[in-house]
Amino acid sequence: MRKLDKKNKLFITALSAFVILVFIGLSIFIVYKIGQTSIKYNVKNNSYVYNNAGELININEDGYVKKNLTDKYILYTGDEKINIGSNPAIFNQSIRELKLLGTFYEVSKNGEVAKIKGENDINTNGSSKLYKISDRRYLVVSPNIKSEDGSLNTTDYLLINIDKVGNSYLYNNKINIKTFSDLKIVTDGFTFNVNEEKLVIENEVIDLAKINGSTNTYTKPADEGEGEGDGEGEGGGSGNGSGSGEGENIYPEPEKIIETETVTVNKYIARKTTIMNIESTTSEISVNYIVYDPFSEYTEVYANLYQNGNFIKKFTLQEALTNLKITGLNVNKEYRLDFHYSYNDADGNPKDNLFDTAYVTTKNINANISLEKTSQSVVRYILKVDKYTLDSATVSMYIDGVKVASDEVNTALAATSGGFAGSINYEGSGDFVILKLENCIYNGEKIEIDASYKYKI
Repeated sequence: MRKLDKKNKLFITALSAFVILVFIGLSIFIVYKIGQTSIKYNVKNNSYVYNNAGELININEDGYVKKNLTDKYILYTGDEKINIGSNPAIFNQSIRELKLLGTFYEVSKNGEVAKIKGENDINTNGSSKLYKISDRRYLVVSPNIKSEDGSLNTTDYLLINIDKVGNSYLYNNKINIKTFSDLKIVTDGFTFNVNEEKLVIENEVIDLAKINGSTNTYTKPADEGEGEGDGEGEGGGSGNGSGSGEGENIYPEPEKIIETETVTVNKYIARKTTIMNIESTTSEISVNYIVYDPFSEYTEVYANLYQNGNFIKKFTLQEALTNLKITGLNVNKEYRLDFHYSYNDADGNPKDNLFDTAYVTTKNINANISLEKTSQSVVRYILKVDKYTLDSATVSMYIDGVKVASDEVNTALAATSGGFAGSINYEGSGDFVILKLENCIYNGEKIEIDASYKYKI
């Protein structure tokens, strides 16, 4: 048997040490990852967050968030497990607070950048802030957020995704907008030039693209009529005779961005037809839009309304109008709106294109119960229902969880500023009493309104 010389022995010793170091490093990494996945971040009800597929999630009961081994955050609420991505922003509407999870880069007044990690709670009613999340993804936090041209007006926070040519997708729990024109976001603390990724604070211009770089290729278009370029293009175009089409999908998760087919016959459509903002009441959805069709390229522009995946109705968007009002909807229900335009291609073949999708939840009705007077056998209460007259409702009395009596509500009085003064005669004793609004009917439909009053006997 051949003996190992000194050189081979040193090599085997070094290799063994390297393997041991790799094993130790891998073990430390695994322990660290497991430790990260064991941390729980509590989430309160009446909160909103977007999931990994770009869908708005309304969190109706308390839950928590944990990070998985692939650094995605998973929301656990009720029986559901929801992937909410690598950098979720969870908005608690009750206290106007934004919970940021993951890594964000906060840009300060002097241009310095602070890297924040883990869990950070931000008061949206405080001073205006801007965060860079990742390449072409931003977060604006401010009590008032507007666009310079007045087409956008929202509050608390705004998430912004920019595609590679400068178009943007703007969203929070109230709005869901795509824009294909130059956009400047204005707050009381700064102006954000979205297309160019420039932040202006007291006349100081900060190039946000320099924070970890940017793949944004936006360039300012030539003035209308110059017609620069090598091709035969008209007016203010690039001169190559082609349009940008739909570009790319700019929904929340950037790693899911995909390139889609360019539609050259509709160079004006993709740039000018857009949904500006969407608002809702308890029974209506209002859509503000712009249909731009100077060359009569459309055969139709329309929206399809769905609830729970079921088609409800088709609505035409007319060029002469800028608002669509959808009425007769149910209270506190989520609806989906798919926006389409149809046209004939260069060969005269009919084509249909889905250019936007929005998820809108109608508002719930607010109500409040207060105690006026109580005795051993009678409870007097005041019920106020904000703005809306219910078809019918009752207030029930529970003692230690057992229903003992109820009272029919005068819904017309309940909708007035003074409210409805009701009384409940009861028998029984215990420790705690709950007065609860129940059996609510509105527009012929049974709805749930969270209104109760609890006291100790």
